[in-house]
Amino acid sequence: MKKRKALGYVLTGGILAATFGYGAASVFAEPVTTPNGPWVQDEQNLSLAGLMSNEQLEAKLKQIEKSSQGKMKLEQIGTSNDGYPLYVAKLGDNAPNKKRVLVYTQIHGNETLGTEAAVDLMQKLSAGGKEAKNILDNVTVWFVPRINPDGTANQYNGKQYPTRYSHQTWDPAALGLPAGTKAPWYYNAEGSERAQNNNGAVVYGIPGFDLNRDFNPNYDFNVNEEIKRNPEKVAAVLNDSKTNNGAQAALVFSPETRALTKVVKEFKPDVAIDLHHRGFNQLSEEDKRSVSIQLLALFTTKPFTDPFSGKVYKVDPEVETLSKKVNAVAYESLQRGNSSFGAIQKYPQVNYPGSGLGAIQLNGTATMLIEIKGQTQTLGQKQNGMLIETAKVPVMAVLNGLADGSIEKADPAVYDAIPDFSHPVNPGGNQGN
Repeated sequence: MKKRKALGYVLTGGILAATFGYGAASVFAEPVTTPNGPWVQDEQNLSLAGLMSNEQLEAKLKQIEKSSQGKMKLEQIGTSNDGYPLYVAKLGDNAPNKKRVLVYTQIHGNETLGTEAAVDLMQKLSAGGKEAKNILDNVTVWFVPRINPDGTANQYNGKQYPTRYSHQTWDPAALGLPAGTKAPWYYNAEGSERAQNNNGAVVYGIPGFDLNRDFNPNYDFNVNEEIKRNPEKVAAVLNDSKTNNGAQAALVFSPETRALTKVVKEFKPDVAIDLHHRGFNQLSEEDKRSVSIQLLALFTTKPFTDPFSGKVYKVDPEVETLSKKVNAVAYESLQRGNSSFGAIQKYPQVNYPGSGLGAIQLNGTATMLIEIKGQTQTLGQKQNGMLIETAKVPVMAVLNGLADGSIEKADPAVYDAIPDFSHPVNPGGNQGN
């Protein structure tokens, strides 16, 4: 992948974001001897071999488009801060009578397996066959793989070390804001506590944003225009701890987030699916299986008020119900086949209007978060392969359920009954997306 010229830090457009916080990322788990691991030894950093680099991903996407015989259309939707192109892969003709599904991955650069799963799904749908034809006859599917290529390609001590964050320096003066204006709370300043993992062993060495904090339900908000009109107002929002925090508001500064928002605004998906990684859990005190996936249907539990427009956003009850049905179908699909990967929990309930799925859901789209266990560095190639296969199952189940209409018959109570988050193996590790 030929890197394009970096965009720098002066924005060309944007939207206001409500923001939120998850736990700091950690790639290590404490050793535990239980079935259905692996529980990786402390400080063990396994090979990233077999996972696609940014260059390999771009080449693969173009190869799939070429071999799809017109079934998949690849479009560039933007450029990352470091100059990597961002893509959407479109499958289906987006006819008005079809359901629309958006799948996006790797908004955190060190959460890689969702991208591998998405590429496999693109290949499956574009290759044809009875199942793929039935889906694409009834559903349009867009994929945005690897939203954070900069974090994916991050280097530490001369070696590849994917990180959660993007690469972008906070420079208020360049943005037209008063000198000393505080950065968004989710900014990862070089050398700060946020720039290290929880035991201080790894300094990522780069400034940047946690991109999954950089969204807002107000898709039309343009941060540059707002700064031109009223820089003092923007600075006041950022300088006030009551508004610059996880459940309130900050400004969208990342080109990656703006690119995804543009796609969502154009596509207006009925369902959006976001693939992440988390830490390690066992299912329960009695059932000591390692939880392979956690699911979450609802991302805001309170109304959100845009501090600039004053507009109030809240989740439509029908959207909440469909979200639960989607996740119920996903859960039941993982109870079949390999029982060791049927150990599923519910992700802890959150109130995050500034997450990707939070903002999308507040605009009328049903949502599903898929949290795959572990970070890539903590898992061997065999385990990575098994988890990639596992992550594909719920996505295909949802696509099939939308295609044949059966998802409407799903019982939301199935989602409510999914076992809650419990029994983290390393409570200090990454338990959040």
